[in-house]
Amino acid sequence: MRTTAAAAILLIATGNAWAGTCPAPKFTVSDVIVGDGSLDRGFPGGISLVDVDGDGDIDLMATHGFDPTANKYVPDRSMLYLNDGQGHFTHALDSTLSSTIGPTSGSTWGDVDGDGDLDAFVGTEIGALDVFYRNLGHGRFERQELGDATKTKGSNFTAAWADIDGDGDLDLYVGGPTLEPPAKALVYRNDAGTFKRVTNTPLENGDSNPGAALWSDLDNDGDVDLLLANSDIARQSNLPPAAIEHTIIYRNNGNWNFEASTGNDFQTPAFPATSAALGDVDNDGDLDLLLGLYAGDKATKRDRLFLNDGRAHFTESRGLMLPEHDQMQFAVAMADFNLDGNLDLVAASYNAPVLVYAGDGKGRFTPAADAGLAMRKRAHSSIATGDVNGDGRQDVVIGSWAETAKGEPMTLLLNETPSCGAWSEITLKDEHRTPNPPGARVTLVTKRTDGSERRQLRESSAQSGLRGQSASTFLFGIPTGEVLSSAEIRWPDGKTQSATALKPNAKQIIERR
Repeated sequence: MRTTAAAAILLIATGNAWAGTCPAPKFTVSDVIVGDGSLDRGFPGGISLVDVDGDGDIDLMATHGFDPTANKYVPDRSMLYLNDGQGHFTHALDSTLSSTIGPTSGSTWGDVDGDGDLDAFVGTEIGALDVFYRNLGHGRFERQELGDATKTKGSNFTAAWADIDGDGDLDLYVGGPTLEPPAKALVYRNDAGTFKRVTNTPLENGDSNPGAALWSDLDNDGDVDLLLANSDIARQSNLPPAAIEHTIIYRNNGNWNFEASTGNDFQTPAFPATSAALGDVDNDGDLDLLLGLYAGDKATKRDRLFLNDGRAHFTESRGLMLPEHDQMQFAVAMADFNLDGNLDLVAASYNAPVLVYAGDGKGRFTPAADAGLAMRKRAHSSIATGDVNGDGRQDVVIGSWAETAKGEPMTLLLNETPSCGAWSEITLKDEHRTPNPPGARVTLVTKRTDGSERRQLRESSAQSGLRGQSASTFLFGIPTGEVLSSAEIRWPDGKTQSATALKPNAKQIIERR
């Protein structure tokens, strides 16, 4: 289906034993098991963790594709799973979202109509029409038209809501054909709830094979830029090369004026990519990049880390050495798994083990040895992080789109890392009471006994990787010996506020003033 590379020796990361002040991340590895299990095998290519019904816990949306071994195309059924708040999922069989609408590839969630709950847009492949689901409240959804966004055919593996033009409402970016013949990305402007396609913009990315499409403020100027991973799959498939075959940043100059970046270390034919994740790995107040590199039949690749200088200029870091993988990398993510105040990394390439690396807050990483993760070799296709059982620790769900007739179950990594101190989770509510609107930032400030500060930056988004959307964006670790000081908040429109009445080991809602 997705990869044509023959199986090869999988190289397992080696390195020094974990020497941090907190325990290394540790997980219980299992399938996502619901009901009799039969409904949970299939082709769940996209994973979103999101509170669909507004009850305060994280639900799971798995978008399914099709059986690549069948003689004729038969779509698989996507599925919404509702959480009881303790990490136990049940099928929402009667939900409009649990449907067979075509070869779906991922979902993006955001409050399109300003009513305080999250709506969903689902991208589809092989030329089918994309689908919009409006949230009617309490987790009830209705399929509706969304102007040009549901009338334009494409082969769309990823999509993301973002306030592209800074006018206060969410626009839509639909990434295009990651694994089909090259084509332009689709860009839609929100005009009072009607979505109109925008053409002749650099954001269309030429006729290319984009993967992860991540909207974030990469240059710290207050508006969202686009980081887009592009692969050379067309060239590897003996087709004419795509227009762009490397990761690229489109910097936002305002009023729909975007400029392609130059001079970044990842802008080279040596680094074709499919997946990506953003986060401040060195705690210097900007977003760094973990890039999941494409690997076809003719090459092996290892994923790379690039550090941001705060102005959207990225330099390859030597603080991380991941092993090579001989098939595609669809699933990379960042989260603070051991709650030491530093971001860690998780990577799971196609038919390869799950790798977890613990960060030291200075851009250096150490592999976390875990036999359960090393044995977990699945057709990993997407990833999302979030605290699914409400214990203050980040868990992981990994999708799987396998080249087998029955497919494979999703993988659940339940975080069992021993306590290293405390945690604090913040949920922002904007003027519509929308939770964690895309583009919002929180910097948590903790103080050490010597008076120095640790500053942890996180930014919310409606797509955190290829075909994936993570939750628990503002879940922070507070190591032993540090105390909560304040949370500095920057809303998507640039307005700032501060919160000081924060409690450890607790969830807190901060409303916009």
